[in-house]
Amino acid sequence: MKSTSSIFRIFLFLATLSFLGSCDKDSDTPITEPDLSAIEESLEVMQITEDMDYFTLTILQSIGINGRLMDDPFEKICAGVSVDVNSDQKTITIDFGDGCTSPSGIVRKGKITITYTQNFLLPGATVTTNFIGYEVNGLKITGVRTLVNQAIDLINNQVTLKVTMENGQVTWPDNTFVTFNTDQIRVVKLGATGYEISITGTANGQSREGAPYSSNVTSALVVKQDCVESGVLIPTSGVMDFTYEGFQLAIDYGQGNCDKTILISYPGGTKEITVD
Repeated sequence: MKSTSSIFRIFLFLATLSFLGSCDKDSDTPITEPDLSAIEESLEVMQITEDMDYFTLTILQSIGINGRLMDDPFEKICAGVSVDVNSDQKTITIDFGDGCTSPSGIVRKGKITITYTQNFLLPGATVTTNFIGYEVNGLKITGVRTLVNQAIDLINNQVTLKVTMENGQVTWPDNTFVTFNTDQIRVVKLGATGYEISITGTANGQSREGAPYSSNVTSALVVKQDCVESGVLIPTSGVMDFTYEGFQLAIDYGQGNCDKTILISYPGGTKEITVD
């Protein structure tokens, strides 16, 4: 009996060592980092969108109630851009020609046409944007973008816009592309020194690899005009959830600094990246 008991204790001791060794081995297993390429593509799409909003708002704010331009602020968009307003047909044609470069280094080419029902500051106004051979830094943009004025707050000098993008596509020079659709609420606060936009809503589409993705803003994203004009075309604060290939990630844009650094959190890890 004594001999059998000793053998059992030795077996139990060895089994415990084996179990502990297995646990140590598991704890050393590196955390699987999700593929972040879809997020990087989504960030490029976002930068294109914010750039578009920048010059669209600049132009719309320059149109008086009578539908005519009150001033000519377009040199800061890019030198040589042509803006034609047809107040009778309520259309605006923005022609970047064969290419012009903004003060912050953004190269745009092609045309954008904007059709509006009335001055965008009036509730109920609808602004529809179409693209004709339009490119930003070599990326081709197609789709239809619609802004609808849902409310205006004269006390706080802000406009609430419902913004959708249908059949959006961004194509790279190698002919790979991202598709995207967005459904957002953008609260635009207008001030003497520029605008500030608070963004909530969702987006979905397919990556350049053909895999579906979706996103949802969980803490309002904030975009500031002075940051956009300096070349920072991403939000300065806010959080967005991003789902791709079975991973759910959180993209944190920071606490308001005008920079290109974001923090990506995923199950078991985080990664800080700088947006190009």
